[in-house]
Amino acid sequence: MISQLLPMLAITFGVFILFFLFMGIGYMFKKQPLKGSCGGVAKLMGDERCSFCGDDPNKCDSIVAEQQINALKAAQLGKSV
Repeated sequence: MISQLLPMLAITFGVFILFFLFMGIGYMFKKQPLKGSCGGVAKLMGDERCSFCGDDPNKCDSIVAEQQINALKAAQLGKSV
């Protein structure tokens, strides 16, 4: 029984380590904090104020639109974002 459990625990631990490693690499390249959505789980838990968009979901949309415009401009100039 224990001989079947150990490989499963090792694989699970390895997957978690890879997950955190890739999250760290992604953070180093993006240099942006992880963000939640406005109106997601926080609203369900009773936190009415969105810390990222200041209770204005349109602000989140405008930030995403601005980032897309900047990416298009960079692509036209031949640079990576």
